Amino acid sequence: MAEQQEQQSPVIAHLVGQSGSGKTYFIENKLLKKYPEIVAKDLDDFDDEADAVVASGKGDKSWRRDFENLDQRLAKKHFDTVQSLINEFISANSDKKIFLAGMSVFPWVEGDNSLDLGNPQMKIYLDVDPEVAAKRKFGRDKDVHYGGKGPTDEDWKNELEWAAEEKAQLLSAGYKATTEDEIVKAVDAVMQGEQNETPI
Repeated sequence: MAEQQEQQSPVIAHLVGQSGSGKTYFIENKLLKKYPEIVAKDLDDFDDEADAVVASGKGDKSWRRDFENLDQRLAKKHFDTVQSLINEFISANSDKKIFLAGMSVFPWVEGDNSLDLGNPQMKIYLDVDPEVAAKRKFGRDKDVHYGGKGPTDEDWKNELEWAAEEKAQLLSAGYKATTEDEIVKAVDAVMQGEQNETPI
C-alpha cells in the first residue's frame, strides 16, 4: 500500500546535495532540456518568499543570522509559511510530474523541522567530489560572503566537515547517493511508466 501511494505522488523526486554540487545546473541543463514538461522547483524559492512574512522582504535573512538567539516564534512562522507554499505548489501542479530540489530540513527551527514534500517517489543525493562542490560554492559566494577575498583555510575545513556530516544524515534518512546520469535513467523510467517500483 505504501509503495502504491508513493507511485501516485506527483512529486517524482526530491534532489539534495552539498552546496555547489550542481543541483540547479543539472535541472536546467539536463533534466528540463530532456523533459520540459516536468515542473521543477528549488525549495530555496519558497524559503525566500517566506522571508517576506517575517522580515523586510523576499530573501531577507537578517532575522536568522544569530541562530543562538533566534526568535522561535518567527522561525516557526517562517517554516509554516514555507510548508503552506509547498502545499499550494504541489496542489496546483498535481496533474504534472514535479521535481523538487534543495534543503527540506530547517535546523534552526526547534521541534518538527522537516518539510512535508508530498511523499516523493525518489529521494536523491547528488554525489560529487566534496572539494569540487566547495570550490564552486566559494567561487559563487565570495563577493557576497567573503568580501571578494575568498574563504580562509578554516572556512574550507568547516565546509568539508559539514558536507560529510550532512551527507551521512541524508543517506541515513533514506536518500540514495547517485550521479547525474543515474538520475536521468531513473527519471526516464518514471516518465515512460516502465518501473514497477521506485527506480532509485
